[in-house]
Amino acid sequence: MKKLGLALLLLLFALAAPIHLVSAYSPHQGDSFNYSETVVVNNGQGSYEGYTEQTVTTGMEQTNSVTGNQAASSYSYSYQFNNNQGNTTTGSKSGSYTWSPSSRVYVNGTDNQVGYSKPIYVWFFMNTSLHVGEQFFVLNTQFTVVSKNFSFQLPSEGRYVHAIKAEGKGQYQRNDVYGVFSASYTSDEYFDPVTGYIVGYHYVEQDNGEYQGVSGSFTYTDDLYVTSTSYPLATASAPPLDIGLILGENIVYIVVVAIFLIVIVVAVFVARSMKKRRGSLPKHPPVPYTPPSPPPAWGSTVDMGSKPPEQVVIREVAKTHCKYCGTQIPTTVDRCPYCGGPQ
Repeated sequence: MKKLGLALLLLLFALAAPIHLVSAYSPHQGDSFNYSETVVVNNGQGSYEGYTEQTVTTGMEQTNSVTGNQAASSYSYSYQFNNNQGNTTTGSKSGSYTWSPSSRVYVNGTDNQVGYSKPIYVWFFMNTSLHVGEQFFVLNTQFTVVSKNFSFQLPSEGRYVHAIKAEGKGQYQRNDVYGVFSASYTSDEYFDPVTGYIVGYHYVEQDNGEYQGVSGSFTYTDDLYVTSTSYPLATASAPPLDIGLILGENIVYIVVVAIFLIVIVVAVFVARSMKKRRGSLPKHPPVPYTPPSPPPAWGSTVDMGSKPPEQVVIREVAKTHCKYCGTQIPTTVDRCPYCGGPQ
């Protein structure tokens, strides 16, 4: 009985424990997606001062057959490389490999993944039954599911799609054509919540070390998104605006605008204050209205004939010509008023 009870208890624990041995979605023959990828190297210091480069890649991944726990797939891609030194390179590559949908590891070959230690986990597929907070691997990096309902902006279609968001970070030692550098990175990856296939990712790496004996540093970014898929991607609504992020990215602009508005308000306030101190010009007092004088009353001041009118008598004065200058002058004068001659 004790053994039976212990067995039942172990069975209950096993049923209660989260088991993710098999993905919620099983890949099918014909599953495929095309993608666009851009790698940028910039922000160089020291030996990388002023150096920039960009690599643009277009590629495709396709499942050709599924047999038991193995999927036979193929890949192909082409790329264009250029840097600020005028160097340009183009190329392409293709091949085939097999991988396990249940364990999500490469079984035979890879899609040109080099420099990783085994087991190498595929980068394009995840188990959609994982919950928020649970972890899984992509290549050699451990990721944590942070959202199962994320709105991912898909540049190739100009819309948002539903996605599972996972975050990962890590460090490694770089020793390649870039030089000997200590690299630390963070990566955000987005997967279709129905199939588990990749939708896109954003990878940022900071390198510090030396190139040909000269110390330096640079930033390495890698952005990828799908351009077409054999399976539908559900449209999602745009995420709400992150006010904190907006303020953080535009804090300098906001401060400048705020100072400008404060200066305008202060200037208006000062102008109004000065206007009140000067006061307005006094207005001229209105001219009082003077009504016209009434006409005189009949008979009040006008004499209608009670007195005879005064008569003015105009007397004519005789005139003669001056015997010296000939001008007419009154006969009553002794001398000519013009020439002074006696009369």
